[in-house]
Amino acid sequence: MGAVDEILLTPEGLPKPDPLISKWHLRPDIVHMDHGSSGACPTEVLEHANGLRWELDRGSPEFFLSSWSPHHRRSKEALARFVNADYNELLLTPGSTLGLNIVTQSQQFQSGDELLTTNHAYSSVTMLLKHVANRDGAKVVIAKVPFPVASPDEILESILTCVTERTKFAIIDHIVSRTGLVFPIKRIVQELAKRGVETLVDGAHGPGQVQVDLHDIGAAYYTTSCHKWMCAPRGVGFMWARQDRITRLKPLIIARSGHWRDSAGGSYTWLEHTFEWNGCHDPSGVHSMPKIIDFLETAVPGGHAAMVKRNHDLAVEARKRVLEILDIESPCPEDMIANMATFPLPDSVLPEKLGILPLCQTLWEKERAEIQCYHWPAYPKRIFRFSVQLHNSLEQYIWLAGKIKKALGAEYEIVKTPKENGAPENVAAKNGVMGNGTKESGPAKNGVIENGSKKHESGANDSPPSKRRRVS
Repeated sequence: MGAVDEILLTPEGLPKPDPLISKWHLRPDIVHMDHGSSGACPTEVLEHANGLRWELDRGSPEFFLSSWSPHHRRSKEALARFVNADYNELLLTPGSTLGLNIVTQSQQFQSGDELLTTNHAYSSVTMLLKHVANRDGAKVVIAKVPFPVASPDEILESILTCVTERTKFAIIDHIVSRTGLVFPIKRIVQELAKRGVETLVDGAHGPGQVQVDLHDIGAAYYTTSCHKWMCAPRGVGFMWARQDRITRLKPLIIARSGHWRDSAGGSYTWLEHTFEWNGCHDPSGVHSMPKIIDFLETAVPGGHAAMVKRNHDLAVEARKRVLEILDIESPCPEDMIANMATFPLPDSVLPEKLGILPLCQTLWEKERAEIQCYHWPAYPKRIFRFSVQLHNSLEQYIWLAGKIKKALGAEYEIVKTPKENGAPENVAAKNGVMGNGTKESGPAKNGVIENGSKKHESGANDSPPSKRRRVS
């Protein structure tokens, strides 16, 4: 049975996806609205990768002897054109985590140097910076970027406020995983460079979700995972280093070159010989890069640019409907999101179980809805995020908003009678949950944190509850 036939078998009561779901082999009994987490690989790309895997296993010694290097080269050539990079600036990796580690662990810092990131950064980024800071006696500084936020200027200002003469290195998101915000990354890179700070851009949610021009962004380094928005098989990513920064990199894995037997071995670069062979692994995913990019350019008329616009337009419209149905104020202007939208919710009533919020568990177990719902910035505060891909429809997000509204109403019943329902005493007052299902929130504070301690607070970006801003 093909994916097209399965659309007809969508269970009664679930919203219909877009007909373009025929390009994927997704389960029809799940409402897939979380593409940003671990992606979904289109059927034609999976079949192409499987073909390469069969080619490999029909004669692996011959494949690695004569086919591995040419496949690798074609993949990087296609990628270089897609992200406007030079071929010799790119390194194919299993994902953004390896790229982040290669770049960051290659840096050498002095005691007292400051390493900058934001409170929106992925947890692995903060862990990595702390590891390197402990190694060299440096300090980690975390800029408190507000959310909700009214403009890109607020993001830029909150980051630059934390820069001192000791700031040497920064890891900044292109598009944030938690909040879905599109940071003004080119401006951030430029302003940090003026202050002598090198930037590694965490682009895990960049390429594919938006059109990326690495030379235009101009950072020292950029890394991403392609299984998310480029719809690649899992285990495909890349790292980019600006020409003047390539030789500063140090490999985490010491191994011989995978190109040493190639007849054109002399034409391969230091970066390729030093980094690209990490053992005898399955290369079918990274070698599918030309097919991956072909899918992005042909999935809809108008190419990848049209795909980006279609998904953004749907995300904007879906966000409007969800905001209306849940009576939530817009947390950011619509031009500050791409294909992901995040919404603040009333404080969590019950604690997590096995790392899952009760709301997310309810939506999954009762409704088969895949979204992200998590505590942020810390319990009991929480947000939820949906993602938009070609296979999604507006109907799905309207349906989702109704299900969330119902679930929040059920939580309010728990708040009203905490003893009978197992909730803690005074949870309503403690968490600021009011009878209308919304929350009364006091002013948050904008601060900088060094190794877990507060450096300063300004509160400049916050408004009292009676003067909350509506941005659109």
